[in-house]
Amino acid sequence: MFKMIEIVGISKESFSDAVTKTVSELIQSGEKVFWFEVIEQRGGIREDNRIEFQVKLKVAVKTVFNTAQVASTESEKQSICPTCDKPVSEGGHMCSPEKLGDEKCDWCGSTIVDKRHLCSGKVSELAYVCNSCARTAVKPEHLCDPKRIQ
Repeated sequence: MFKMIEIVGISKESFSDAVTKTVSELIQSGEKVFWFEVIEQRGGIREDNRIEFQVKLKVAVKTVFNTAQVASTESEKQSICPTCDKPVSEGGHMCSPEKLGDEKCDWCGSTIVDKRHLCSGKVSELAYVCNSCARTAVKPEHLCDPKRIQ
């Protein structure tokens, strides 16, 4: 699982140098960096008329949840989907489905791990597609931005 952070880096040399230094400092601080995106570039003039190159980065870093965080998230009525950043109701939706116990599928009889389970009987009842993540579902409340399939 990843979390996205925004960070601003600076350099006296160039925009490229500001990016390199910022990502290197994140790695040296112990962050596990996977990718980054330059969101903004700008420059500043300091008091001594020195040029400063500034970059705003969006960086994907590894995230670790402790059990207290997971328990508090599960106990909340509504949370934010880590995929589409939209509110998710108690049962989840197709981006972030609710984990199911040992329930059996009404159509095929196999154990259902989460609400993404599809079998031939269920596929014939698919009626919605998500405009955001392109997943399909039987009910619109299981998608973050549902559109009825024609």
